[in-house]
Amino acid sequence: MGDPWKSISPEGVRAFTYGSLSVLLLWGYGENYLLPVNDMLMMLGISDLLAKSLMISSVIFILIIFIFYGLHGKLPTTLMLQHMTWVKNPDKYLLFFYIWINLIAAGLLNVLGLNTFYQFVALFVIFLLPSLILGTRIQKKGGNI
Repeated sequence: MGDPWKSISPEGVRAFTYGSLSVLLLWGYGENYLLPVNDMLMMLGISDLLAKSLMISSVIFILIIFIFYGLHGKLPTTLMLQHMTWVKNPDKYLLFFYIWINLIAAGLLNVLGLNTFYQFVALFVIFLLPSLILGTRIQKKGGNI
């Protein structure tokens, strides 16, 4: 019989490692081990709902990174933008992706106490326009428009 440790591929090790980290992150959040971070945000003067929104969106963001990097070895922005040949460095848009997740979580949790229609207009129109403008500039820079 051969050595069983030689059959483990680097991709399998990466997937297992990041899968384990994902489970630990969800377990830590579910068991309120990350609650001191939420309390620290509130001590800095952030409202309770906004601190909760930031915590939830940060956990979701890190979880998405762990899952996609564990399975594919690439960050989510690379996987989303790799078919667009004019995007030279898709990983620099990771912060933009994080901000979008924060805005969606804040809207879903109704952080500002506004009505649903205003949140829809704010999230869809106000924050969609800069992303459309940014996408158009990236395409023009690549020469595809």
